[in-house]
Amino acid sequence: MAARARAHLVPAIQKAAPDMATTRLTIDVWADVLCPWCYIGEHRLARAIAQSPHANDIDLTIHTFELDPAVPATVQPTLDYRTVKYGITRIQARAMETGVAGQAAAEGLPYTLDRPVSNTFAMLRLVHLGNEHGVGWQYMRAMQAELYGGNPDAFGHGTLTVLGERLGLPAEEIRDVLTTDRYSAAVRADHAAAVASGASGVPFTVLGRRLGIPGAATVRQYTAAIDQAWDQLNG
Repeated sequence: MAARARAHLVPAIQKAAPDMATTRLTIDVWADVLCPWCYIGEHRLARAIAQSPHANDIDLTIHTFELDPAVPATVQPTLDYRTVKYGITRIQARAMETGVAGQAAAEGLPYTLDRPVSNTFAMLRLVHLGNEHGVGWQYMRAMQAELYGGNPDAFGHGTLTVLGERLGLPAEEIRDVLTTDRYSAAVRADHAAAVASGASGVPFTVLGRRLGIPGAATVRQYTAAIDQAWDQLNG
C-alpha cells in the first residue's frame, strides 16, 4: 500500500536548482497507477493548484515510481491481490479497500473495489512518452480514471492506446512503447531519484525542489505547502 497522508513537510534530499531570473514554482510528483493514494492525492493537489493565486506560475511534472515490480502481467482481482500481498483475509482486504473508497468518494472520485490489478511497468513507460509530448500528468490520470472507474480492460493495450490518442499522442509511438523496452531506463531513473530524495513510497511530492510531502496530503496541506514554497522562492 502507498504512503498515507502526513500532516508535515519534510526537506527533500535534493539539490536546489540554480538561481534563475524566474519566479515559477516547480512541483514534482512521483506516483504509480496502481497506487490508490496517488489517485486521490493527485486530485487534491490539482485542486490546491487551481485555487492558488500562483496557479499560472506553477510547473507540474509527473514522475514514475513502480510500487510493486513483483505484480504479474496477468490480470487478477484487486481483493485477491491484497490477500496474497499483505497476508490478510478477504474480509480484511475488502475492509481496507472500503476505507480508501470512502476517501475517494469524499473527493467525488469513482472507486471500484473489484477492479483489475496487473503490472504497471508498461503504463509507467507510457507516462514518460506522455511527458515527452507535455501530457504525462494527463496520461497518468486518464489511466487511473479507467482503473478506478472499474474498466476490466484498463491494462489492455487497446485501452492505453485510445487514452493516449485522446491526448494527441501518435498511435504508432504508443505501440512502439508497448512492444519494446522504450523508457524502461527512465522509469528506473525516476524511482532512484525519488529514493535519493527521501521517498519510501508514493505519492511523493516535492515543491520548489526543497519541500517534500510524503503521502496523500489534504487540499489544505497542499495549499499551505504551495504558499510556503512560493515564499521561499521569492524570499
